Amino acid sequence: MTRASRWLKIASITGLVVVAALMALFWFGHVQERTYYGSHTDILHPGERVVTAQSTRGAVQSDPAWDEDSCDPDRPIGVRLD
Repeated sequence: MTRASRWLKIASITGLVVVAALMALFWFGHVQERTYYGSHTDILHPGERVVTAQSTRGAVQSDPAWDEDSCDPDRPIGVRLD
């Protein structure tokens, strides 16, 4: 094995390790975004399309939550039904 091919192999392995570490950090950051009530609870933005429990479609008018952890199941969310 020549010196150049050895350095190329070391550089490519180092690059793969760096990419894998960055992907792991990105994935771990998103895992922490879950809330107490599950992964599908979050702030609803005005205009966002939703489906109710009775399969009725609508658009969000208001959501009083102030952050993604404000997932009280009894919070009053304003929805305009289609």
